[in-house]
Amino acid sequence: MAKSIHVFMLLVLHVLIFALANKVSSLSHDDECSLLLQFKENMSINNHSKVASWKSDGARRHCCLWDGVECSLGHVIGLDLSSSFLSGPISSNNSLFSLIHLHTLNLADNNFCYSKIPSGIGRLSQLAYLNLSYSAFSEEIPKQISQLRNLVSLDLTGNYGLKLQSSDFQNLVQNSSETLRELFLSWVDIDFELPASLVNSSLLTSLVMSNCGLRGEFPTCMFNMPTLQLLDVQGNSDLTGYIPEFHCNSELKHLIIAGTHFQGSISASIRNLTHLNILDLSSCAFTGTLPASVSNLTQLRELHLSYNGMIGQIPSSFSNLTQLTLLDLSHNEFAGSLPSSIGNQTQLRELHLGYNGMIGTIPSSFSNLTQLTLLDLSHNEFTGSLPSLERFENLTYLILSNNNFDRWKLPDWFGKLKKMTHLDLGYVNLYGEIPSSFFNLTQVESLYLSRNQLKGELPSSLLNLQNLEEFYLDGNGVTVDFHLFLSLEKLKYLDLYRNNVTLSVKDNHTNETQPQFTALWMESCNLKVFPEFLRFQQQLEYLFLINNKIEGLIPGWMWNISKETLSILSLSQNLLIGFEQHSPVASWVSLETLDLSHNMLTGEIPPSICDLLYLSLLDLSFNNITGSIPPCLEKIINSLVVLNLRSNTLQGTIPNVFTNESKIEMIDLSENNLEGRLPRSLENCESLQFLDLGHNFIEDTFPFWLGTLSKLQVLILRFNKLHGIIRIPSDINVNFPFLRIIDLSYNSFSGDLPHQYFQVWSAMKETEANATYMSMPRMWKDYWFSIQLTNKGVNMEYQKIIKTFYAVDLSSNMFRGKIPESIKTLTGLQLLNLSNNELSGVIPPSMGNLIRLESLDLSSNKLSRRIPQELVQLNFLEFLNVSNNKLIGPIPQGRQFNTFSNDSYMGNQALCGYPLSKKCVDAKVSEPSKVSFEEDTESDFPDGVDWVVILIGFVSGLMVALVWGDHVTRRYYKWFLQRFRK
Repeated sequence: MAKSIHVFMLLVLHVLIFALANKVSSLSHDDECSLLLQFKENMSINNHSKVASWKSDGARRHCCLWDGVECSLGHVIGLDLSSSFLSGPISSNNSLFSLIHLHTLNLADNNFCYSKIPSGIGRLSQLAYLNLSYSAFSEEIPKQISQLRNLVSLDLTGNYGLKLQSSDFQNLVQNSSETLRELFLSWVDIDFELPASLVNSSLLTSLVMSNCGLRGEFPTCMFNMPTLQLLDVQGNSDLTGYIPEFHCNSELKHLIIAGTHFQGSISASIRNLTHLNILDLSSCAFTGTLPASVSNLTQLRELHLSYNGMIGQIPSSFSNLTQLTLLDLSHNEFAGSLPSSIGNQTQLRELHLGYNGMIGTIPSSFSNLTQLTLLDLSHNEFTGSLPSLERFENLTYLILSNNNFDRWKLPDWFGKLKKMTHLDLGYVNLYGEIPSSFFNLTQVESLYLSRNQLKGELPSSLLNLQNLEEFYLDGNGVTVDFHLFLSLEKLKYLDLYRNNVTLSVKDNHTNETQPQFTALWMESCNLKVFPEFLRFQQQLEYLFLINNKIEGLIPGWMWNISKETLSILSLSQNLLIGFEQHSPVASWVSLETLDLSHNMLTGEIPPSICDLLYLSLLDLSFNNITGSIPPCLEKIINSLVVLNLRSNTLQGTIPNVFTNESKIEMIDLSENNLEGRLPRSLENCESLQFLDLGHNFIEDTFPFWLGTLSKLQVLILRFNKLHGIIRIPSDINVNFPFLRIIDLSYNSFSGDLPHQYFQVWSAMKETEANATYMSMPRMWKDYWFSIQLTNKGVNMEYQKIIKTFYAVDLSSNMFRGKIPESIKTLTGLQLLNLSNNELSGVIPPSMGNLIRLESLDLSSNKLSRRIPQELVQLNFLEFLNVSNNKLIGPIPQGRQFNTFSNDSYMGNQALCGYPLSKKCVDAKVSEPSKVSFEEDTESDFPDGVDWVVILIGFVSGLMVALVWGDHVTRRYYKWFLQRFRK
């Protein structure tokens, strides 16, 4: 019996094997297998490719058993060759496109060498699923794709340089409107508006078109498509739109419009998106309050609202969002206190509340958020104390910087946060010593303790931080043994600014045992020598040794450190006098910033500086450098953005080396002994914002040709030998459109004031809303532009130039004639100095229009008649000087005029009224009545003449008239009657 069963089983097995063999044989047609082998032969592959195993012999002779191949009814219907290490272009006649039964084709994550998508793909008429994402296709998408009428899913994501025409997109949507469900086109260059016809794709469930150049207004009806579950158009900065009223039957699960220009408020109808898992509205232009109805989104896992203009308080009803794992409300204007109900969101992994205006204490319920891995409360106004976080075992990122917590010491529980990798406690009112237990955070990689009141010695337990990569202790007062850091081999970024750093002259650490820093800030650390450990640094990118007491020569070994990597070197504000080796700096092939300012360097500028071909900032200001500006600067002038040689003893002319490829934004050659003419090539510097050539011996006429530079904001030419009349040439457009500050004082300019320029200096007629400073961004802190100006009668140094400051100084020249009416148009002016010229006539009453004026100096001219009462409306005027003119009559009273002293009016003998001791007896006899502004004022008698002089003058006038005629007599007679006939 057993033998019979055994025989029967063998028979069944043979039948099954025979049937399976027949089945496999029927599944695969030899011609389709052959087409696949031809495809393999035409592609470049490696041993890890799925295609590498395709063979026509042995057990794998049937292609339906090959990797990535799917068959049905004897035909190849699916190819999944994603991540198959395919390489090279695919031609349109490739055998792949003869597999006409293909239903699915996945070539994602390969490298087709930025070739075109082959047009032959249009022959695959049965194709429903096409995935060509991240496969390095480029150029224009062939029209044949839009003819695939059975497409259900199309994914072209991540092919940078791939372009889709608007007409082809519309054809694609129209032709596949009855089948299309998924459309993924992120990073494809589209650059057109979404057609409203897309709404007709009633089966669409996923639309992902992020970072593809969409523009125009997003069709509002898209939000309420009945089947849509995933909508992602993030990163299209020119795409506008607003949040509509949502229908209650929405299927949306992911709504992502971050990085667009959507604006307006968030509709309360958002409560209808009950299936929503992810809502990302970050980096848009939304305003208003956060509707409490958001709390209805009980399925929400991620809420991103950062970088908007949201205001108001966080609704307490947020406690309903118990599924939230990520909440990002950072970079808004949320105010008020945190609701205690936030402690109900116990699933939170990330909480971003930084950069708002929130106040009050952090509620104790925070202690319930024990699943947090990231907590950011930075840049708010939280007060009180910090709740204990010792149960936050998963916390890796903690950012509390820039708050107003009560003065506090580092608690011991910090040492229990064993998973912490990033800790920012800068500007949080810490004081006292750093406890040893604090350095039990052995996994920490970034540690910020900046700008607190920490003191004492840095404990040796710092050595526990063997994973530390960034340590910022700047602005405290801790005593630091630098050699502690030399044992932290992973340390890359170290900031010890304004601490007490101790260094021994020699150390025992070699290149193999000490960390290789990327950035090192040791500003204001009382260093007297160059640290020896720098000898072994070969990966430094940024080195700051600013404001120390390092003296003598820069040692020769300094030029051998980090030759390939050093980008920024700042040794400013020390006592350096020169270099041990001549021409040393050329060894730094990547150097972009060289700042040796505020030292005592002597000698000439090393020619090797001209070999730093990537140099963008060169600052040698405030030294004792002699010689001339090297002509070899021509080699690097197109890379320079800042050239600052101020306050040296440079001689000769300014090289005429500037080209139209120049990127230079700031040039300061002031306080030297430069001479000759201004180099005309400066007009090529289209990026130039700041030009200061003051305090030299430059002899030239006014450089009107600089007026073509549309970005020029500051022009300082004071204390030179410039001369001639200032006027606008009739054949050139030179209107200085962005000029905010101009100082031409202490030259020899003549003629009328440049009234034509007053009419066209458009930037001075407006006020800048953004009160930022002129600077060049660089690592750690900005490089500020600075100037010297005479303001309010004092020579002042402006270490920073705020962009809302507008000034005109034309003083100490030889300008003549009247103050033109056109000056009233410069309504943004804060400083106006026309002193020490030969101006005559009256002070225009229209100068009362200069309502932002803070300093007005018209002293030492020949101005006459009254001070206009209209000047009283200058509410911001802090300084007024009209001394040493020919002004008469009562001084205006009220507002700012009640604050000025006698010095403002001295040298005008016919002025009266407060603050002068001379009283005004009768205002009507203080000046001739009904005087027109246009009337010639040269006929006035000298101020302060008495009765005897007046009578003598009158009689003399009569006698002269007998000889010379009566025209002089009539003028004096008219004046006499007007003044004395009462």
